[in-house]
Amino acid sequence: MLKNKNNFLLLLASLVSVASIAQTNTIAVKPATTNYMEVLMITVALLLVVVIWVLANVLMMVSKKAVQISKAAGSKVGMIFVIAMGSLFSKNLSAQATSAITDTTKAVATDFYGGLSYNTFWTMASVIFLELLIVFLLVLFIRNIFRAIHPKEKIIVAGKAQTDSWLLKTWHKLDKQFFTKAVPLEKEADMLLDHNYDGIKELDNALPPWWKYGFYITIVVAVFYILKFEVWHTGMNPTEEYNTEMTIAKTETDAYLASAKENVDENSVTDLDAAGNAAGKAIFAKTCVPCHLAEGQGLVGPNLTDEYWIHGGGIKDIFKIIKYGFPDKGMQSWQSTYSPVQMQQLASYIRSLKGTNPPNPKAPQGDLYKEVAVSMDSSAKGKINDAK
Repeated sequence: MLKNKNNFLLLLASLVSVASIAQTNTIAVKPATTNYMEVLMITVALLLVVVIWVLANVLMMVSKKAVQISKAAGSKVGMIFVIAMGSLFSKNLSAQATSAITDTTKAVATDFYGGLSYNTFWTMASVIFLELLIVFLLVLFIRNIFRAIHPKEKIIVAGKAQTDSWLLKTWHKLDKQFFTKAVPLEKEADMLLDHNYDGIKELDNALPPWWKYGFYITIVVAVFYILKFEVWHTGMNPTEEYNTEMTIAKTETDAYLASAKENVDENSVTDLDAAGNAAGKAIFAKTCVPCHLAEGQGLVGPNLTDEYWIHGGGIKDIFKIIKYGFPDKGMQSWQSTYSPVQMQQLASYIRSLKGTNPPNPKAPQGDLYKEVAVSMDSSAKGKINDAK
């Protein structure tokens, strides 16, 4: 009794430590919120650990009782397997389930499923499913052993023997045919083999049907696998899978880059080709001619064809001027009118006007701006301010 109490206290301590680790990891990722999905899944998993521990101890007790009855009946070997299974469940299942829960708390949480990452969610779900499967198996073992200890007696009501329901009969049939194929305890003497080892007798038990049929399925799968890859050649080898995945990745990358063009700003803008400048020219003719004239020679606004600039003549400088404007000098902001790509086209076209020498240019304004070559670890563009 004292040993069971100590084991239970040790289990509780481990559960508290697991909960503490999970809480710490959650706070490290999202300190301002509580992840209720994670709390719920961990709570369910921990409760199932306790259920497994209780059922394992019940299995041990009924197994010992079955051994006593088996010895009294003269069949000493029939329950050895049951005792081994009971010992395995009572000593290892709770520890394994607790270890699995602890492992799930190590994943980094990213918002996919209720605040949990894809791997974390499915790992924890798998642990819960495994625990439910263990609970089912424990209940199945306990039920079978209990029924072997206490054979069911038919109840006679109104002169008729009460039999199992159709559903229960179907389950017993499936249980015997696909799961255990166990022999009743009272018939184990018929299953004893003729030989023994130092008084240890052996039962001629059949293989569990689920294991046997599972083995047959693996053979069938292996045959189809060989046919698919070695005969029909309809499956892809690792190299072909790699090339296919790389093609898909390139398609996705190209699609992303195409959509990322709209994310141009003053830090990433670059000069465009002739097609981009042609689009910028159309925008210039529509928007900029009243202040800078058709060829950029300047009217109210400055001359855009010389080497002098008031606020810088680099592509990033011009893009920033178009985007934010200078209202105090009569230059409005165009970011609410044009998209980033359109502002890039306009800036690139204005840059292409340098040195075109249109008729009647406006006098230079601002400072001299020149593109200069700099060291490789510096910016590729520089500005020289030379007072006129």
